[in-house]
Amino acid sequence: DNRNFHNISLGQGQEIVAERAMDLSAKEGHWVILQNVHLVAKWLSTLEKKLEEYSEGSHENYRVFISAEPAGQPEYHIIPQGILDNAIKITNEPPTGMNANLHKSFLNFNQDTLEMCAKENEFKTILF
Repeated sequence: DNRNFHNISLGQGQEIVAERAMDLSAKEGHWVILQNVHLVAKWLSTLEKKLEEYSEGSHENYRVFISAEPAGQPEYHIIPQGILDNAIKITNEPPTGMNANLHKSFLNFNQDTLEMCAKENEFKTILF
């Protein structure tokens, strides 16, 4: 039910929308997903305070999910330590190397999908 799920892509002034969604969700037990938090570095301290504020006394079904791109170097790690310490973290890292990366990509296709390709010769050239 979309009324219980708030999906916000951050950036371009969406911080206010995110705060309102979090306020409502904490009271009514909704779920919020905040995508691309790496784009709103200046707002992350506010997010940390909001999460701390709602860590107690909010609805038992209230959940916040956060997504961000990984930082390339340690000096670009911008997510506050308080958020990281209190979160369950899930990572999805691409395989190392082109061969492993291509192999993982092709595992997404089953044999039926491969045989349905309209340009069979071109597709086979890519595979081999």
